[in-house]
Amino acid sequence: MDGKRRSRHRATFPWWSLRRRPGVGVPILVVVGLLAAVQPAVAASAAPTGATAAPTVSAAGESGSTEAWEPRPDLPGPVVVPRKGTRAAPFTSSTRPVSPKALPGQEKATGNGLRAGTGSAVRSRTAGAEQDADWYCQEQVARRTSVNADADNYSATVEYFAELSCNFYLDYAYGVVGVVDRSAGYDGTLLYVGSPFAFNRYYYGATSGGVRIPGDFYDGGRQVEILFELYLLAPIGTAWGACGPLPGLRYLLCEGLGTDLLHIVLGTGTLDTGLAAPVIRYTALGDSYSAGTGAPPYLGPPNPATCRRANATYSMQIRGDRFRGLPIDRTNLKACHGARISDLTNPRSLEEFAQIEYVKPYTRLVTVTIGGNDLGFAAKLRDCALSDCGGAPLVTPAELQATQVRLVALYQNILSRMRSDGVLAVLSYPAFLPIPGVDPLPTRLGCFGTNATIDTAELTRIAEATAQARDMIAAAVRATGDGRIVFVDAFDAFQGHRVCSDGPWSNGFVISDPEDSFHPNAAGYRAVADRLRQVLGITL
Repeated sequence: MDGKRRSRHRATFPWWSLRRRPGVGVPILVVVGLLAAVQPAVAASAAPTGATAAPTVSAAGESGSTEAWEPRPDLPGPVVVPRKGTRAAPFTSSTRPVSPKALPGQEKATGNGLRAGTGSAVRSRTAGAEQDADWYCQEQVARRTSVNADADNYSATVEYFAELSCNFYLDYAYGVVGVVDRSAGYDGTLLYVGSPFAFNRYYYGATSGGVRIPGDFYDGGRQVEILFELYLLAPIGTAWGACGPLPGLRYLLCEGLGTDLLHIVLGTGTLDTGLAAPVIRYTALGDSYSAGTGAPPYLGPPNPATCRRANATYSMQIRGDRFRGLPIDRTNLKACHGARISDLTNPRSLEEFAQIEYVKPYTRLVTVTIGGNDLGFAAKLRDCALSDCGGAPLVTPAELQATQVRLVALYQNILSRMRSDGVLAVLSYPAFLPIPGVDPLPTRLGCFGTNATIDTAELTRIAEATAQARDMIAAAVRATGDGRIVFVDAFDAFQGHRVCSDGPWSNGFVISDPEDSFHPNAAGYRAVADRLRQVLGITL
């Protein structure tokens, strides 16, 4: 999904032809629809005579939003049943799977079987039907799930068409459909409620609708169930005798047997929406210390060669680790060698967008190292190697303050683009050269490349500047005032393994490729990855 322009998904619904059920004689129905709507469906006014409720698809988690989706469907109001008064609002009754039920003598009843009493006036749908015929209603729910995986819209659409059909005239009927989450940890969460239908003295009603579940904004929705809740009022002098089996449906509620008002909730059973398990979408930004400079081989096209990105870098090493209980997805590595703060918001080449454009509304984790090139560290290190830099500080308070202001604005920009519950981890730079008074100083024979060009006073200035940059970056993080940003102090991550140690985690001078000089090697990037895991609570 990297590097592509945002697009909006339009859910579509096919022409569905529902075949007539044997013995019920419902005409063939063709339903157009469920063209994607941008607003959630809400309860429509009850139709007086069996009209089909308007089809809609509830759209959620549009690509422009950074909010994690929390479904809050609108419930229809309480149901007012003629002769019976007000009943509870749909989807508020306690439900659980129950076996089909029947009163004595009704065990073989089809669907919702009606027991007519002596002298009852049941009006048949079919002319000439016997008054002692089997009276019943049947329900069915046609459904479909589909997955969209556009550049910035990973979602599943759950669509349905639900119908009630009887072979006699009911005094009243009410029906409405909802979609509930059956995913582990989300069981029972109501994702969507469609528009209800209602009718008086009729025999047929139907409703259609659907919901789009944003897979990168909601961690449930991997398994769902479509529920069909109905109130059925039989003619005076009759009573319901059975909640008999219905093909493809299960009962979650059957109450009212032996009375003229049947209240049922039917379910389709658990459906797989096709969404993959949720993951942490991760983008790695920054300069050479995030790109992987110093630990070749470097990645080829489509990565620009000048970015010197490597699989050894720390961001690639935490792929598959678990953060906040979810696995970290493949790394969207956009850090680039030589990058400055401005390069995160402006493209450096025609091959890629600006780095920040790869932070998406679904991004949950962003890491970044940046600011060292704005302070001129690369040039100042060359000066230390080629001349004498030990006489004055390498960075001035004015340089630090100006860089800090720009970092605050950058961090806030990144945070505004990612998920509202995401984390921005800002890393400081490791002290890679020996620190006088902390590490053994190198000898000419033991570490010729460094000791021959950088003396003790210069090592002190370099360590001092690295610590000042660390403190400035930490201050910029605090200045955002945002709890989603975390500072990762990597200053001492190489302690005991700095250049000129027995097992260095950073390169010294690299004659064959000078750009690799004074950058972490593969072991150094592993150490940074471990530090990141420690601070963020990432587990293997």
